[in-house]
Amino acid sequence: MAKTMFDLWIVLALLLLPLAAVIVWPILRKQRTPVTPTQASQTELYREHLAEIENAHTSGAIDEVQYESLKAELARKLLAEEPGAGYRLAESHSGGRGLLFALAFVVPFAAVGLYFYWGSHDDLALYREMLASQAGETDMVAEARITQQLRERAVSHPEDLNSRYVLAQRLLVSNDIQGAVAQYRYIVAREPQAANIRAELAQALFFANGSQMSAEVMREVDQVLSAQPNNTTALGLAGIAAFEQENFSGAKSYWQQALAQMAPGSGAAQALAAGVQRAEAALAEAGNGDVASAAGAQPEAVGEVGTQKENRIAVSVALADSVDYAPDTPVFVYARTAESPMPLAIVRLTAADLPTQVVLDESRAMMPGRSLKTVDQVQLVARLAVGGNARPAPGDWQGEVKALARSDWSRPVTIVIDEQI
Repeated sequence: MAKTMFDLWIVLALLLLPLAAVIVWPILRKQRTPVTPTQASQTELYREHLAEIENAHTSGAIDEVQYESLKAELARKLLAEEPGAGYRLAESHSGGRGLLFALAFVVPFAAVGLYFYWGSHDDLALYREMLASQAGETDMVAEARITQQLRERAVSHPEDLNSRYVLAQRLLVSNDIQGAVAQYRYIVAREPQAANIRAELAQALFFANGSQMSAEVMREVDQVLSAQPNNTTALGLAGIAAFEQENFSGAKSYWQQALAQMAPGSGAAQALAAGVQRAEAALAEAGNGDVASAAGAQPEAVGEVGTQKENRIAVSVALADSVDYAPDTPVFVYARTAESPMPLAIVRLTAADLPTQVVLDESRAMMPGRSLKTVDQVQLVARLAVGGNARPAPGDWQGEVKALARSDWSRPVTIVIDEQI
């Protein structure tokens, strides 16, 4: 806040400099204006004529009325012929100068008032907090405040699609999937040519559908790939769709195309590499693929796959007998760190699917750069979302493992959902 106000006063000071120059320059110019030879000669001539009129009046050549009339005419003529006389007569009225000084004070305070009234101060403060968030300098309270401010701005400034896009991304990362979908839909409806945002909408729809493909997801993916054939998000989803249809060759092709555009070693690259490996294994099992040649075509991907087994956790999830539930109630199983509520890997099920076992690995990462690979210890949570909300809410049921070190990830883990929030 203090830094924001400091910036504000610096800007106002810069704006006041031209105004100060306009006010001060005429005053200084007037004070420093020298008496010219022409002005001096006119003054001397006036004195000579005045002396002649006074001598005539003393000698009786003119009477009192003529004397006063000639004297006034002489003074009028002097003022009319003197350069700058009109300007100085105007300056003799102090109201003009006072008005300028009044404006010098009124303008900056009016600017400050309008600045706060129109919300620019709040926008600047929000922008600074978002920069701090990107730099990892905010806590959970600040993160919640930023998201809430973006929600409010989406209502007060519906035309600001940039802020709405940031809000959609934050909601997706914080596991408010339905909220993210709503924001992405709003943007795409107004910017249908924004292929990147449409790809993110497809991804959010995929998560909202329990990490399963749907007709709507595929429609969005097809539109994206028709406009941007190398869009990595859409290629990844297309690969998943092909794999689900047992088109393992097509899945491998999509994932390899996306992998070729990824930075080696990144979380997204490792997730895609794991997908390529699964597709190759499926092809080999079916006898329809040459795994060796495929590995030679993607040496970086295969080299990275060796680490995938270390970045996976198998979790058995069950509901306690005391829990009352509807079969279609969503169940979220995810891994996170103690410092952040944002999932590193997440799977969405329904209560009817339990008991079951799920695998949390790089392919379940929600966002590139945030995955199991980046941490050495996690918390595991399985939550029955009674209200259907992705965020924890009163009335939900959950079970958890508060701390699981990397050295224990290879061991089977069981979570029973038996505690009500």
